[in-house]
Amino acid sequence: MKSSLSLRLIWAATVTTVLGLIATAFVLNFLFRMYFEERVNAELEAYLLVLSANVGVDAQGEVVVAPLADPRFEQALSGYFWQIQIDDDPPILSPSFWAAPLALDPPLTAGHITYENVTMGTGETVAVASWVITTGADDTRQKVFLAVAIDRTGLDASVAGFFTNSAIALTLLGALLLMASWVQVRLGLKPLDKVRADLARIRNSATDRLSQDYPDEILPLADEVNQLLDTNDATLARVRAGAANLAHGIKTPLTIIHGIERKLRHAAQDVIADELHNEAASIAYIVERELARSRDSHQSKQRSAILPIAKRLQDALGRQPGVDHISWKIDVAAQMRAPFDEFDLTELLGNLFDNAVKWADTQITIRAAQSDGAAFLTVDDDGPGIPEAARATVLERGGRLDADKPGTGLGLSIVQDMAQSHGCTLVLGRAPMGGLRVTLNWPVA
Repeated sequence: MKSSLSLRLIWAATVTTVLGLIATAFVLNFLFRMYFEERVNAELEAYLLVLSANVGVDAQGEVVVAPLADPRFEQALSGYFWQIQIDDDPPILSPSFWAAPLALDPPLTAGHITYENVTMGTGETVAVASWVITTGADDTRQKVFLAVAIDRTGLDASVAGFFTNSAIALTLLGALLLMASWVQVRLGLKPLDKVRADLARIRNSATDRLSQDYPDEILPLADEVNQLLDTNDATLARVRAGAANLAHGIKTPLTIIHGIERKLRHAAQDVIADELHNEAASIAYIVERELARSRDSHQSKQRSAILPIAKRLQDALGRQPGVDHISWKIDVAAQMRAPFDEFDLTELLGNLFDNAVKWADTQITIRAAQSDGAAFLTVDDDGPGIPEAARATVLERGGRLDADKPGTGLGLSIVQDMAQSHGCTLVLGRAPMGGLRVTLNWPVA
């Protein structure tokens, strides 16, 4: 539960809701019982006053009682009855009495109503209101102890029924409140789901920053994440700039070394040329390895358009001496994008195009398309191609099929490393025009 904010919030809501409903049930039961007792006492008092008004003493000094208006006092087993006691005389009972008289102690103060619950001999409990009044003329005046009782069986059943019904109602209310709490928690935490989805989009290169479309409580978190991404991008830019400067600074000396290597080979000094080639290849490998590390330390979150970079590289490579006879065909839609930033895509296509220029006889074709959740880019040339058995060799560091061709043998190896680090695959095959086809595949979300 500690690892789930939703469970903690729902658990807290459940505990507080249950405790609140239990307290509510007891408070409601207490208030209802108190209200019911007050109503019963008020009813008993009303009957007691009516009974007192109906009690009199005749000329012979005998107590007489006029019937009460409520017929239940005349009906046996109705649960409503009265009792009149004069001194130690046998009590006078209402026609509705079904058991022995109530054993009551008269109040000490006349005119003061006493309320109590009394258990009858049959086991039933009755609510009783009693008092002492004085009735009759001066010569026949007597103190009369009056009591009115109501059977509590029905009253207690009503209170118990209210408690049961209120418990059921509060249970249903509790279930609704818990459902509402769950909905509230889900809605309250929904912005965090949006943060997670936006971070996934950043990871999948669909966007580069969190949006500002968050509640005020989440917005500071989004700002902090965006600032962290800004810092990382700035650091990456500095690392890449340093690596690019290093590569550019070493490229010219390496070109000179390869020129010396070719001269040595033409002079039949192959042993020295091989040693020079190996050392130059090691230096080039170290440089390219550091460039690759700078890329892998912070994967690009951008998708770059292929067509403008391809045309720019075509123009640059087409200005080299000795390549005027090569024609270029670029079949790439303007909206096609690859999962690389502009820096990496330029380096990747530059290596592929440079390799094609070295080996093409008259034609180079670049094509890109996507369908069914996948995209590809192919670079074809009409050169000699690469035998299937030798294709794995050219993907290895320093792998070369012709030592007389300029280069270090790292181009396709670098492309493969870049492709793998960006979730792409590189496949070598035979082009329809007879030369080499290099295919770059990547998934499309």
